[in-house]
Amino acid sequence: MRCRVRPWVALFAGGVALLGLPAPPAAARDAADPPRTGTVILAGEMSNADLMTLSVAAAAFAPDATFLMDTPKARTSVKLFLDVTRPEKVHLVGRFPPLVDPVRRWGVGPPTIVPDGAKADPVAFAWSLAPAGVGRAVVTPADPGEELYRAAALAGAMKVPLFVLRDEGDPVAGLRELAASKGVRQILAVGSAAAAVSKVGGFEVVRLADASAVDAAHRRELAKSGPPRQWVLASPGDHDGCGVFAPWVATLRKATIILTNEEGTDSEKVVQKALAGPDGKTVDMMMVVGDPDAIPQAKRRNPTAGRDGDFVDVEPWIPRDGHALISIPSGRLFNPDRSGVPLMVARSKLLTETKRQPKVFISSNPGDGLRLLETFSRNTGREMENAGCKVTGMFGRFTLTETQARKAMTEHDYFIWEGHNGTVRGRFGVGRFQDPMLPSIAFIQSCAELNAQVAGPLLDRGAVSVIGTPNRMFSGSGGAYVLAFSDALAYDGMTVGQAMRHAMNYMLMYAELKEVRLGGDARLGGANRRAAWTFCLWGDPMARLPRPTPAANALPRLQSTGNKNAITLKLPEQKYPTTEVMPYRAEMWPGGRLAGLYSFEGEDEGRSLIPLAFAEVAIPDAPAGKTPHLSSRVPSRNYVFKWDARRKVAYILLLPREKDVSDVEFRVHWDAPAAQ
Repeated sequence: MRCRVRPWVALFAGGVALLGLPAPPAAARDAADPPRTGTVILAGEMSNADLMTLSVAAAAFAPDATFLMDTPKARTSVKLFLDVTRPEKVHLVGRFPPLVDPVRRWGVGPPTIVPDGAKADPVAFAWSLAPAGVGRAVVTPADPGEELYRAAALAGAMKVPLFVLRDEGDPVAGLRELAASKGVRQILAVGSAAAAVSKVGGFEVVRLADASAVDAAHRRELAKSGPPRQWVLASPGDHDGCGVFAPWVATLRKATIILTNEEGTDSEKVVQKALAGPDGKTVDMMMVVGDPDAIPQAKRRNPTAGRDGDFVDVEPWIPRDGHALISIPSGRLFNPDRSGVPLMVARSKLLTETKRQPKVFISSNPGDGLRLLETFSRNTGREMENAGCKVTGMFGRFTLTETQARKAMTEHDYFIWEGHNGTVRGRFGVGRFQDPMLPSIAFIQSCAELNAQVAGPLLDRGAVSVIGTPNRMFSGSGGAYVLAFSDALAYDGMTVGQAMRHAMNYMLMYAELKEVRLGGDARLGGANRRAAWTFCLWGDPMARLPRPTPAANALPRLQSTGNKNAITLKLPEQKYPTTEVMPYRAEMWPGGRLAGLYSFEGEDEGRSLIPLAFAEVAIPDAPAGKTPHLSSRVPSRNYVFKWDARRKVAYILLLPREKDVSDVEFRVHWDAPAAQ
């Protein structure tokens, strides 16, 4: 087996044990505890092939069970997770430390702990999960590579057992017995596995000649339940890392699996090829199972050339055209200790299923030097509160100790940290955090703070998703992005990945609106494009904030409606009270947007931010083979329109005039040929 050397992993791990959820106080753990429910499959030490086989079987045959992996670093997190979720059964599969005390290690013992697989072949346990009479199985060579990944994903999609040829001795040892126990009569044999299976005899052998044939079979199987909506991107060279879980994620999420080369360096070409493929028109999300070494980021020319360096780091699949919409959002599922990947997915499910109003913590501009940013942040807080979230906001020059920050991180579902580079590490000590967190979303809006020192401890402690940038960032652009992202989470119930796309496209369109209005006089347009390109998601893009319920006195928010004939933006009658962080003032509609567009007013040289309206409108009945353009009573220099033909989604960014009240209508015309 190969080991990939990853210098940044040592920083990420930092000696901090993976943590999961806060354990309830001892006083609460009494007879009043709710009954135990649910099942956990806990994988111990095993080969990569066995881990892939077991995880895919768990997803295919026991999707309601929680699959976790135990390692020396993960034992604390596993214990905390089991303590809070209180499963009825925990199946131990694989090898565990000798004479281990289950109560000390995981907080539970018999009868909850079921050591039925502890000393057995994990493959035998994986097959035991399959129903009797399953009829078919997939057999594949053991060599880590494209065939193995695709074969595992195929077995998961077909809901049949997987058998990976043994590396030593008889390559098919145990296959006959396993097959007999499940009534297997037909075997789909991948590549060279066909010869080995034929020697066993007694099976109908269906040969899948190579990885392409397996991929085609996998796509056919997925198509039985409708067009694929998700992709899993991984590198076969990451077999010793997080990539081993790519088929498991693909099975859980019913996703097509797309693979880079072993170095992960061709991801841009791979994604572009997939977009032109059979499911390129339906996929709406990409989960990248691999860290930034397994699938590296790309260097792009800095849109603000001459400021902050010539290049910026971006995800390779971000379009190179600075005016092109972001159509497929992505997030990276990874952790230096790969046991963190199943934990991340399990936490994501817990966060999404939480049945209470979400709690939000916002810390912005602690040094009091970023007034424009603070103006955005205060309105982000207002928006989250108006949507129904419970918001704790700390703005401007405030006193927040490291102890208080650590406590806040254990009690909230969504954290927003906005300020100068180094604040979250130096002043609030994020890199020193040890306390377990609730499953949560963290947005670190600061220059170059998406790194191992900041994101690592958050992901280790329980964060489901961490959003930030590895590059420098203008605070105003970042604040506008956070506002759009947060609105999409709270008001529209988007997943984290969808909210990222929404905010990316808002920033791209705002840059274009500035150019439409100001032409060559537009300042820092590249800063907005840089914000759109370089914010990245480390975590599960399918996570959602618990859906809030607005209070009875909540202000009506901006709404939009659309069909193939017209799109209407419904501006609310009432705005929020004026936000003043001198020299900036802002009055925005609930559900509206702000950016760095302002006017000067009065002798005090105040700067009034101009409220904007932004809408993402699906038009499923759009005419085939056409692209739209708009007409309106609103002057063309007051709005920007873009069309995502792949998704049949329209985006409108409007700079309303004083006389634009209530409904602002745009007529849709379909007389232009579709772009190729």
